[in-house]
Amino acid sequence: MYPFIEKYDESLDKALVGQACEGSRQAMEKLVKLHQRFIYNVALKLVRDADDAADLTQEILIKMVTKLNLYNGSSSFRTWLYRIVTNHFISTRRRKAEKEVLSFEKMGIEIDELHDSEDMSPDEQLQYSDHITDVRNNCMSSMLLCLDRQQRVIFVLGGVFNIKSTIASALLDITPENFRKQLSRAKADLFQFMDHKCGLINPDNPCRCFKKTKGFMKEGKIDAATHTFKQDYQQSILSVAVAKNEELDDLMEGKYLQFFTSQVYADTNVGDTLIDSLLFDPQIKRLFHLN
Repeated sequence: MYPFIEKYDESLDKALVGQACEGSRQAMEKLVKLHQRFIYNVALKLVRDADDAADLTQEILIKMVTKLNLYNGSSSFRTWLYRIVTNHFISTRRRKAEKEVLSFEKMGIEIDELHDSEDMSPDEQLQYSDHITDVRNNCMSSMLLCLDRQQRVIFVLGGVFNIKSTIASALLDITPENFRKQLSRAKADLFQFMDHKCGLINPDNPCRCFKKTKGFMKEGKIDAATHTFKQDYQQSILSVAVAKNEELDDLMEGKYLQFFTSQVYADTNVGDTLIDSLLFDPQIKRLFHLN
């Protein structure tokens, strides 16, 4: 489920919250499953690493469940929940990938030095096209880590998932105008880096995804069996966030954003394991009188 499409039914959330607070385990399960995939995909864009994204998702879902009785209906449930998501990410400890990718400057140096001498024939590029896409996606995710956390959250919400400023600003408790200004600055920083380093954006730049891919394959970081960079998915972000956002409907921006919105919308079963462990917790069962 993607909770920010225009046809999203907020009444379903409120009904499930009411039933869960009255003791329905089934309603609690449905609520977790309704939001777990989007939370995981936001987390994956924020921290890049699948295991860290799963940990973040579980931490947020635990907060959702344990604080559910505090939801008073004064805002939509999705606003209430995704405020928890954004606040938790901004305040949480730094994750593994955040310690590896520190700045655009350092990432630029790594791009310049990493596997530029490797090459692939056209046949190899076709044969390993999935691997090349995985490496490209990993590189794009690394670029996001060069933004500070506030910028990253704003870019992921507004630039990757195409959430309108009137909605996204409420999740961060700022004005829509402030959100648009911060989004514009984040995009300017990111797109400037891409202009100077990314061969997909500027053919004059020497960096090529297939060169990096062949280098990683030689190092054993990618192979047909392990798919080190590969995420499970059946959809792209663009196919899920289908609503047009006039604020971002610009051809020049589209040149950059397509590489982020075409990335995977990953599957996850984080909530399934959470349900088994958390909803049978004696304190949780007492809190909600779950049956």
